[in-house]
Amino acid sequence: MAAIPPRPATIRDVARAAGVSVGTVSRSLNAPETVRAKTLERVRAAIVALGFKPDPRAQSMRRRNTLAVGIIIDDISNPVHAAIFTAAEAVLRDRGFFVRLVNTSGNARREAEAMDELQHGHVDGLIVTIDDEGDPGCLERLRGLRVPCVLLDRAADVPLDSVATDHAAGMQQAVDYLLELGHRRIGLVTFGTEMHPGRDRLRGFRQAFADKGLPCPLDLISAHALAADLGLADAAALLERRSRPTALVAGGNQILVGVLSAIQRAGLSVPDDLSLVTCDRTELAAVYPGPITVIDRDLGELGRTAAHLLLERIAAPAGRPPRRVMLPTSLILGRSCAAPGHRRTAALQG
Repeated sequence: MAAIPPRPATIRDVARAAGVSVGTVSRSLNAPETVRAKTLERVRAAIVALGFKPDPRAQSMRRRNTLAVGIIIDDISNPVHAAIFTAAEAVLRDRGFFVRLVNTSGNARREAEAMDELQHGHVDGLIVTIDDEGDPGCLERLRGLRVPCVLLDRAADVPLDSVATDHAAGMQQAVDYLLELGHRRIGLVTFGTEMHPGRDRLRGFRQAFADKGLPCPLDLISAHALAADLGLADAAALLERRSRPTALVAGGNQILVGVLSAIQRAGLSVPDDLSLVTCDRTELAAVYPGPITVIDRDLGELGRTAAHLLLERIAAPAGRPPRRVMLPTSLILGRSCAAPGHRRTAALQG
C-alpha cells in the first residue's frame, strides 16, 4: 500500500510552533517591519523547520495585488520585440508574476484602449512601447496611469521610468567605419522621428559626418516607418538614382527585409557593388548575404532591465524620481562592407 504523503504545513502550524497568533505570522510574512525582532526570528525559524510555503494567491488578495503585469508591444511578430518580451517575461515569471501581452500593430487607438483596460484592476504595472511619442491622447493616458509603468525604448515627455538604447552612438560608429573605408555617398533608410530610435539614429548619422567636417548627404536619408514594404520602396528609390549611394544603412531589422529585396531587384552584389550595414543581430542578418555588419545591442538586457525597473516601482510606487536607463550599442563587423569600387579594384588586380 502506497504511503500517504505528509500534509503541507499551514499558517496555523507555524503559529503553534512559534508560540504566536496566526495574525502575527501573517504580519511577519506581509509586513515584517511591524513585528518585534525576536518574535520575527521565532516565526522565520518555524517556517524553515516546517517547510511552510505561503500561497502567493492569498497574499496577493490581502495586498489587493493581481500578480500580473501588462506588456503592450506594437508588433510581437518582430523578432526584436519577441526577444525583449521573452527576457522580460522570464524575470517577471521568476518573481511570481503572470504576463498579459497586448499586440497593438502600432495603432495609437489600440494602445490607448490597452492602457485603459489593463490599468483598472487587471495588472500591477505596465511595460509599454508607443508608436508616436508626440501623440496627445497617448501622452495624456501615460501621465494619468494608476499603476506603475516603464517605457520601452521610448523617450516621451512623461514622468515615467524608462529603458532605452543609445542608437545614436551605434549609428555614429557604423558611419565612421564606412567613411574610413572611403564612402561618402552613404544612404540611410530608417523609421520616422516620432520615436526615439528614429531620432537617435538620424542624429548619430549626421554627427558622424559633422565630426569629420564632411557634408551630410541629406538627399540619401529616407526616414518613414519600420516596415519591410517602405524599406523596399525607400531603398529602391535611392538605388535608382544616377548617383546612387555606395553604401546603405538599414535602420531596423524589418527595414532590412525591404532593403535586401531592393538590392536584389537592382541586380547589385554586396559588398562588391554596395556596402551594407543593419541594426540588430537577427537570424536574417547572420545568414544573408551574411553575416551583415550590424549595429548590435543586448535585447535580452533591454527586456530584463525593463522588468527590474517595473518590479522596483511596484514595490515602492512613490518616493523617488523616474529612472531613465540608457543601454549601449556596438558595431559588429561582418562581410558586407568594402571600399567603394571594390569589384572594379579586385578585377584590375586579378
